[in-house]
Amino acid sequence: MLGLIGLELTAAHAFTGAFNDVLRVATGILIFSSAIFGTLLATYTGVLIGATAIPAWFLHRVFLPIHFGTAGLGSAAGVLELLGHRIAPLNAIGLFAAGVETALLIWLTFNKHGAADRAIHEHASGWLIRIGEILNGPLALVLRLFGIIPLAAISFLLGALVSRIGWIAVGRVSGRDPEAVFASQR
Repeated sequence: MLGLIGLELTAAHAFTGAFNDVLRVATGILIFSSAIFGTLLATYTGVLIGATAIPAWFLHRVFLPIHFGTAGLGSAAGVLELLGHRIAPLNAIGLFAAGVETALLIWLTFNKHGAADRAIHEHASGWLIRIGEILNGPLALVLRLFGIIPLAAISFLLGALVSRIGWIAVGRVSGRDPEAVFASQR
């Protein structure tokens, strides 16, 4: 799909006049529809790990699909922008994804379940999640608002990677913590 979008974006710069305008609109529609369907597919990872016996993953089963979907959406926009495609729909998608990740960071900070999700709030695994969420949330959002798109894209991509590594680490720590397992079953 990214190859098709890249082809469309390249073709949009090769023509002039009204045909160029039609190609730009078609490219925007293609990017937007790809973003919607790609985001729906990207949420499935969060759904799968949320439907498990790992306490921290199970307790955040609503959070995880939203996070994985927006991380995929923002990452796709960031990769395309780093490849040189600087168009308004991509920037809007990047702003949206960074805004949602910022809101999810706030939600994760205040939505605590005590011992059941201690791995998210007290261990090194939690720090990985926080660092990832700051990189792909508030930092990427501020960089985009100031028009520093390449750094915002890099920040979002790094944040998405660190956050996924963090969620895997949270699962390992949470699954080994007997108190977390018992607390999540109450």
